[in-house]
Amino acid sequence: MNAEKLTRILLVDDQRDIRSIVGLALGKIGGFQVKVCESGEEALASAGDFAPDLLLLDLSMPVLDGVGTLKALRARGLTAPAVFFTARLNAKDAEGYRDLGVLGVIPKPFDPLKLGSQLREMWSKR
Repeated sequence: MNAEKLTRILLVDDQRDIRSIVGLALGKIGGFQVKVCESGEEALASAGDFAPDLLLLDLSMPVLDGVGTLKALRARGLTAPAVFFTARLNAKDAEGYRDLGVLGVIPKPFDPLKLGSQLREMWSKR
C-alpha cells in the first residue's frame, strides 16, 4: 500500500451502472487507477495482483456482501483501508465498520463528480 498517496482503488459493486459511473468518475475524472469488480468473489481473485491503496465496496451484494468481502480480503493479508457504498445507511452499523478498517461510508445516491474528493478527504484523515 502506498502510504503517501492514494492512486489505486479497487471498486466492487454488483450494479453495472454504478460500476460504469464510478469507474469513469474515479478513472477519467479523478485520475485514479481503478480495478472494477462485479462481485466479492471477483475482488478476491484479483485484489492481490492489483495491490490497491483503497477498497471501495458496495455493502449489499449477493453471495458475498461488502463486509464479507472485506473480511475475506483481510484474511488474505490485504490491509488497504476501505470505504463502503450503501443505499441503506444505519448509524449503529457504521460505528462498527471502523473496527474493520473502514474509513467511512458513502451513501447512495452520490455525486460522481465529488466522489474523488470525498475519497481523498477520507484518505487524508486515516
